[in-house]
Amino acid sequence: MSTTEQLSEIVERVREATKSMSGDEFRLREIAFEKLLEHELSGEDIANGSSTSTAPQARPQETSVDTSYSTPTMRAEAVAQYFKIGPGDASDLFDLSDESPTLSVPSKQITNKSRAAAVRQIALLICGARTALGLETGTSHIREAAEAYSKFDPNFMKHLTEYDKIAVRGKPSSRNRLVRMRVIGAEEAQTVAQRMVSNGD
Repeated sequence: MSTTEQLSEIVERVREATKSMSGDEFRLREIAFEKLLEHELSGEDIANGSSTSTAPQARPQETSVDTSYSTPTMRAEAVAQYFKIGPGDASDLFDLSDESPTLSVPSKQITNKSRAAAVRQIALLICGARTALGLETGTSHIREAAEAYSKFDPNFMKHLTEYDKIAVRGKPSSRNRLVRMRVIGAEEAQTVAQRMVSNGD
């Protein structure tokens, strides 16, 4: 039996089981059923208690950029749309000459409040640009940028995993874990990029 058929059977059983229910009991069963479906569809651990709300991913590609972003101009337009800035500004913030975007802002544009704040700011920008181009983001991509700006430190992974605007997935022992932007992270990334553009004028 396929997964779809199994889920259909589960749905039908739940409908039959809840016909006689009402009020709070029905709502509690409904919530539990929703969590079960999330677990079945995503394959993720539903007992970890952490928020999994992430921003929509733009045509994710693990190995190469989407063919619709095959030129620097197209990549600049996609990144500009994501951050809600001009294409020229996107090209100022990122080097988009290659399929994999890299951060190219002056060092003074990166916050010096703390290493944690700097790493998180870099994470928002790198993850945002890669998301805009349909690319997955690994912690290795963020680490490379942090090292380039001399913001890397031994607590690098902690700075990311304890940041509520992104979701870091994968085994804690892995050196390269998957990073997904949360909705609030996408909004913060736009604010950061727009502020950099404004300060650069």
